[in-house]
Amino acid sequence: MVGFVLAFALAAAAGCGGGGGGVSSPAAVEAAPSVLIESGRVTDEALAAVFDGESVNRAVVSAFVAEVMALTEEERLAIAADLSRRAELEVARLSGLEAALGGTAATEAALTGAWAPVNEAIAGVAPELAATPLDGDASLSPESTQPEGFAHPMAVPAPNGMASIGLLLGGMGLGLMVDPLVSSANNFTKDQYSEGTLSSGVVVSGAVEQSTLEMSFDGTQDGVAVKFNATVVVHPCPDPSGNFDMTAKIDVKTSKGAVGSNAAIDMKINGQVDDDAHIASSTTEANTQWADFAGGKGQFLDYTVGVPSSGDSTFAVNRTGGAVSTDFVRMAVLMSTMFVYMVKDKMLQAAENAWSSGRCVDLKVTPSAGPDGLDPGQVVSVLAEPRSKVDGSPTGGNVTATLKAGVQSVEPNGSPVPADANSNYTAGPEQDQSGTVAYESRSKRGVGKAEVTFNTGAPAAYLVVGGLQDWQVNMVVCDITKPFTLESPGVGVAEFSGGLSGTYSATGVFNFSYAGTYQVILSDGLGSPGTMSGTSSGQIAGQAGSGTENYVLTPAEPCE
Repeated sequence: MVGFVLAFALAAAAGCGGGGGGVSSPAAVEAAPSVLIESGRVTDEALAAVFDGESVNRAVVSAFVAEVMALTEEERLAIAADLSRRAELEVARLSGLEAALGGTAATEAALTGAWAPVNEAIAGVAPELAATPLDGDASLSPESTQPEGFAHPMAVPAPNGMASIGLLLGGMGLGLMVDPLVSSANNFTKDQYSEGTLSSGVVVSGAVEQSTLEMSFDGTQDGVAVKFNATVVVHPCPDPSGNFDMTAKIDVKTSKGAVGSNAAIDMKINGQVDDDAHIASSTTEANTQWADFAGGKGQFLDYTVGVPSSGDSTFAVNRTGGAVSTDFVRMAVLMSTMFVYMVKDKMLQAAENAWSSGRCVDLKVTPSAGPDGLDPGQVVSVLAEPRSKVDGSPTGGNVTATLKAGVQSVEPNGSPVPADANSNYTAGPEQDQSGTVAYESRSKRGVGKAEVTFNTGAPAAYLVVGGLQDWQVNMVVCDITKPFTLESPGVGVAEFSGGLSGTYSATGVFNFSYAGTYQVILSDGLGSPGTMSGTSSGQIAGQAGSGTENYVLTPAEPCE
């Protein structure tokens, strides 16, 4: 009975007050018992006051929620762990498992032992997700069964010691591991995919549009067998309308011979993202199907709780069968509503963290010049185009350009502009100055991020040596980032557009005339050695021809 009271209290609090968190007036809080939680346990007085057998006391619920939300995460987990243990023992009594084991003490010992390996396995999943290194490869190496591409540098708490037995243990575990699961694929490219076995009983997969976790663990003690299965599927990238969805499922069977129980919780979350890439609303629905079996005395329940982000929560007993008792219904309500309470917000936050990281949107930024080798004071126009990584379509929304470091300025600076967006960067007034501009797009499809560093480098002087056949060059170009000329003595001259790539044309003896494109490759940016190749076609002495010239570029002293 005590478990049902708390579950109903939490569910009612989630929906009472039109989404205001269930906090009632000071007068209502005064009507609650003076002590609601003591030594990590809900007091009997608080549980008795929450529900009188017919209706929920919203004053007590509001006071309880206010007190629970003021606690640390560890303290909340401890309270849930205690309630999970009490609920599991009640179900064991109803199912006939307690009688088969010979009493409450023997039942608790057997369940604790059977759940121990399951508990340990669940507790290890989140840290292992966080610790698996990211190598950027979308496939598994033949030497390892670990999925490559799952990592998140964060400290992940583990529920070890919080609970020994109970379905809520799985709920707590899923709540802890969903963020490292989802964030591990936040840096994936559009076509990257990773799948594999993280550890025994744990399979993970990830892509831009989906992250999935599957767990399957077993435990046995004194003839009591626990089979635990769970699946989490998160689609963190909103569709063009801003919709996203997630599911979490837990299935547990506890048995000894012909007696025991089955429990399955299926939670679905549907959300809506606003034009500024924040969660606008969400709806969570958890369906519980629970069955006890004890020879011919089987009983079952199908129950659903719905928790919208605003408005009242809903509770529905869809169907029952056999000799279903009030206590059995209470335990089912406890499991379903507590599961929602422990997991919902963490899953929503993990999804928002994902689309806010740039996972779902590719922000293409194209400057009209540079970004290297700009003239002092040069104005560069920049086009920012956010595109969905899922389907490649324009995301709409706004783009904001902000001067993050250096000089000189960007306009508009820090103000959103409708996508696709143009902005202007003004280079610093002197040579060897740089400025870094951060670009961020926000829309119903998520957040796109990009960064460009512009600089006014000193003139890039190079000794250019090479050519093709009779066309040979050995001369210094004072700045390859600007238009320049190469001359092959006695053969002809070639005019280059300037920059690290571009076009050129050449004329010379025997009426030859060639045109083509060129590419400069530098080992470590401007000022480092490199090569240049040019491919052209044309005619000489009336005959058509084509070819590729190859040059070696060596940094030279500045010149004019």
